[in-house]
Order: sequence, then C-alpha cells, then structure tokens
Amino acid sequence: MNRKHLSFFLLFVLLSIACVSIAAQPKVLTPEAILTIRTIMDVQLAPDGKNIMFQLNRPRTETERPGGTIAEIWTMSATGGEPRRFTFNERGDRTPQWSPDGKWIAFLSSRGESSVTQVYLVAFDGGEAVQLTKAEKSVGAFKWSRDGGRIAYTMEDAKTKDELAAEREGKDWTVVDRNYKHTHLYTIDVKWKVVTLVTKSDLTIHDFDWAPDGKQFVVAAAETPTVDDSYMRKRIMKVSSDGGSPAAVVKTVGKLDNVRWSPDGKWIAWLGAIAENDPYQGSVFVVPSGGGNGENLTQGYQGTANWLGWMPGKPSTIVFRAIERQATVLHTFDLPEKKRSPLMTQALIIGEPSFSKDGKSMALSANTPQHPNEIFVGASMNTPLNKLTTMNPQLAGITLGEQRVVKWKSTDGWEIEGVVVLPVGYQKGKAYPTVLQAHGGPEAADLNGWLGSYSRWGQMLAGMGYVTLYPNYRGSLGKGPAFSMADHKDLMGKEFEDMVAGIDYLIKEGITDPNRVGVGGGSYGGYTTGWAVTYASQRFKAGVMWMGISNWISMTGTSDIFYENSTVHWDMMMYDDNNYDMYWKRSPLAHIKNANTPTLIMHGAADPRVPIGQSYEMYTALKWKGVSTEFVVYPRAGHGLSEKAHQYDSMKRIPAWFDRYLK
Repeated sequence: MNRKHLSFFLLFVLLSIACVSIAAQPKVLTPEAILTIRTIMDVQLAPDGKNIMFQLNRPRTETERPGGTIAEIWTMSATGGEPRRFTFNERGDRTPQWSPDGKWIAFLSSRGESSVTQVYLVAFDGGEAVQLTKAEKSVGAFKWSRDGGRIAYTMEDAKTKDELAAEREGKDWTVVDRNYKHTHLYTIDVKWKVVTLVTKSDLTIHDFDWAPDGKQFVVAAAETPTVDDSYMRKRIMKVSSDGGSPAAVVKTVGKLDNVRWSPDGKWIAWLGAIAENDPYQGSVFVVPSGGGNGENLTQGYQGTANWLGWMPGKPSTIVFRAIERQATVLHTFDLPEKKRSPLMTQALIIGEPSFSKDGKSMALSANTPQHPNEIFVGASMNTPLNKLTTMNPQLAGITLGEQRVVKWKSTDGWEIEGVVVLPVGYQKGKAYPTVLQAHGGPEAADLNGWLGSYSRWGQMLAGMGYVTLYPNYRGSLGKGPAFSMADHKDLMGKEFEDMVAGIDYLIKEGITDPNRVGVGGGSYGGYTTGWAVTYASQRFKAGVMWMGISNWISMTGTSDIFYENSTVHWDMMMYDDNNYDMYWKRSPLAHIKNANTPTLIMHGAADPRVPIGQSYEMYTALKWKGVSTEFVVYPRAGHGLSEKAHQYDSMKRIPAWFDRYLK
C-alpha cells in the first residue's frame, strides 16, 4: 500500500472511530429540550369519575410573539386513551372546573379584543364557549356553589371615572398606602346572570369557600391588599352570600390558607402557622363552623401540610397533602375522632388531588425523577395510582442522571437531608465538578422529583458532567415547624454550615472534586450564592447569583415583604434595638474583601420581592474588588423568568459560566 492509500485508510479509520464515538454518546437533557416540555396542572376528575379535564401549559412556538407559556384546556377518559384539546383560544384558557352535575365546564379566559379575564361556560358534550361574567376587571378565582346554581368569583376594584379622567390628564401619581384597590367577592346566577356583591366592606378576599347550603361563605380576608398583609394578616371570617360585612370566626396567628367548609356544615378547616414567626402555614387546623377555638390536628407531626380539602362521600373527613422530607403524601383526618390515616404514600411528587363525587376515585398530576408532570388515576385507598399520560414523548430516549436522597451530619450533629443528581455516565470512585443549588424561601424544599427545568438545573448539568446537590437545610419545609424555624436570628449561620457539610459529605464519598465546587440559586438561593462567593469564597470556584440579596439593610426597606421577611425569616426587626449590626454582618457585601469567586449575576428588571438594586450593589462591589463578574438584566421580568427567550438565555449562560471556571 503506497503512502497516499495509507493516508486515506488511516483517515477512514479515524473517521469511523469518531462516528462510533459520537453514536455512543447518550442523548441528554439540553436547554432546547427543556423548553419543549408541556406542563400538566389543575387536573379535575368528573363527578362520576369517568372523565378528566386538565390545564396544559405549552411553550410558545417560534411564530408566536415573545412571552411565557400558553394555557390550554384538555380532556381524556379516566380509563386512558389519547388526550384531546377541549377549548381553542390561542391567548389561553385555564383553571377548568366541572359543574356539580358534570354537564358543564367553567374556566377562565380572555378572548377577542378584550384583555379582561372572564368566566366562560361550555357544555361537556359539545358546543361553543359562552361568556358568563361581564366583570370590569379580570376575574381572579371562582368556584361553583354546591347545587350548581351560582358561581362565586373575586375581582379587584376598578378605577373610578374621576381616576380615569385624571390619568388621561397626566395626573396619575399615587400616594403609597392610600386609595387601596380591594379584591371583593361576588356571585353570579348561572341561569339569570344576576350579579351580587358579597363583601361590601373594605377588605381584600384572598380565599373563600361556599357553605354547603349556599347561604354563607367562609373567607380569608385582609384589611389591605398589600403583599405583606396577604402573607401575614389574613383573618378567617363568615359572610352572607346575599352580601354584608364579614364577621370573625376564630382567632388565628401568622400565615393561613386553604380555608374550607365541611360538606356536613359542621366544621371549618384551614392550613395555618403555629405562631406569628412560623414561616409557613403548614399545620392543619379545625374549628366548629359556629365559632370557637381552633385546634391544631397536626401537633408534633414531622411534615408540612401544603394543601387541604374535604373528602367527598365522607362529610367530616379532611384530606391534606404534605411534604415529608423529600417526598409528598396524602393523609386524612376523620372528625370528630381526629384520627390521621394515610391516603397515598406512593413515591410521587403530587399536585392537588381531585376526587369523584363519591370519593372512591381520584386523579392528580405528579412527577418523578424520570419525568415531568403526568396524570395519575386510581382508587382513593392508599393503593398505587396508574400513570395515564405521556404528554412529553419527545423526552423518550434522553438519558438522565441518577438521583439519590442523601443524609449527612452538620457541624452541630443535626441530621440534614437533600437530593443529589449524579452525572450521566457516573463512575463510582471518580470525583466530579459539583454545583450546590440552594432553594429559595428559605421556607421551601427540593423534593426527589423532576429536576429538569429552567430554574432547577440538576438534570441539565448532569448531561454536562456535573454533580448537583439540593440541600434541605434547617429552615426548609418537610420536617415540621421546629425545623423550619431553626434558622431564626441566624441567617447564613448554621443553615449555611448545613449546606457546606453536604458538600463535605460528597467529597468524603469520593463523588465531588473539592477543587471544582460551584454554587448557584435564585432568591434565597441567590442570597446563599452571594454569601458563598464572599464570606466563604475560598470554598467556591464559580457562582451564579440569580435575584439574590447582597445587602440586608437596603433590601429590608425596599422589598414588598418587609413585615413577612422580618417576622418569619429574621425573627427580629431591623429597626428595633439597633439590630442593624446583625443585618449587616449577615449581608454578603459585609464580606466583599474576601471575594475572589467569579460570579454571574442575573436579575429581573421588575422584581418587587428582591429589588434589582441588590444585584447592582453586588456587581459594583465585585468590580471594585477586581473579581470576574457579569451582570444580566432581564426586562419585564419579576421574581423569576416567565418568557421563553429569557429562560433559554439563562440556561445557556449558567452552564457556560460553570464550564469556564469549574472545568
């Protein structure tokens, strides 16, 4: 063989080897794949248990104008088969609800040239959707009466004629904490279209439920519509459905939600905090509907309730969903016995359950480490539910990283838990670059479910050769109120030690390369990043600070949750007893002289929760210090990213930043 032939032969061999190598590479989860995912929510089982209605949030196509996902309403048989789209409106339809007789579907939609969201009705057996409400402002929430004759809904006050005239003349200034626009409760008669204003006093209604006889409502109301009051100052009240001034039912403290009237009319249940400084409404309370003292049914329970309802077919049985460590479960309480029993313990991360009228069947959306939300159905008796859908077939063939629940000891001996996502093709004994991604809140928890989204990077990074650790540090949900309150007066103290101890555990296990550790997260996770790249910069080689806190003094006076943040997170008021010193010491900027970690900063321009000034302060300080940094501002974005283009940009920047400094 001459030299020319030999060269061609060697080139052929090398190309063949390269092709085999490329073919052998697994298909992994990419930003492009994440942005194709359709998300199931608001699963509603028909009263007879035979059909399912649900909301499907789909990504926008390339031909649609920029924006977030578009909500569609779909239906399918509860026994399986192909789902089909039920309503058609390219601007989106959402939150479907069956009428009590199963003949009608009510849903929220804005159609035609109007931007106002109204309640629409459509017959389940076919026909065109008909507008029911003619509200001046968009309808917020709605609910059928139990006899199906009326629908209750909430609407924020509209501007007066004088206000509109002043606005046209450029006299559109506002006076803070004056001229509140409250959200009121209304009813509309489905047949005659007669509208009744239910709550006539100056209260904002955040939640409501019909009395079984339709004569009253129980509501969760606050004296102002501010975000702080929506968290911290709601009260449980009753009001006549004919209209009137709400009257208090029971004395409560702190946060509350999911106020529900029992089908037999005897009880009112809700989710509430155990104290003013409890960071989450995670306990199940009940009171006789006539009033009295509320009782905490979950006293001592090592979990966090996060949804509550009443079991159909059992007039005095509460059903609630809860986070237990890295999982979700369903339990019931039978009244008046108050005995807690498991309803579902299957290894699924579940949405709100929906039951048939007799309570014998249920349907819900759920995800696992292997797939995003799908519909599951089955009997309501703690037996395995059946997966009914595959709404994201494009994910078939994608190789995911193994997920494990892990436990470790913190510096003071506390047992801390979390989820670790291993790289695709993980080899035991090989140490990998690792990213610590802390959740927000801090009253949240990362569960062992689907971790492949624009905000949870674990599976995307697994396809790029990274380990990702999700620590449920003290302050997290899922282990009872005492655990979620354990970081009070100590932000980024023991809770940060919990996180670093998790990294040390992975290093000891031979999973993590100690010289290639990064950190990233959003909101409180962004605060964690800011703290890590300043106070503990020697431990972290790269950081991604997304809508994070850099200066607690300026943050406290400018956020929309001053009182909530001061009460349930800090558990101390900055303005009291000269607490400025503590607030400053636990600010990342107080430790900027330690900073040496390259940091990518991202923030929404319209974020009211963590104002964008927090990121400008960090960016300015890092530049002054000479640390490699980049600052990206997303226009129109609030506390998170909803627009597809923004999400895509963030998912390309984040791994590129880690690749640059960890690989």
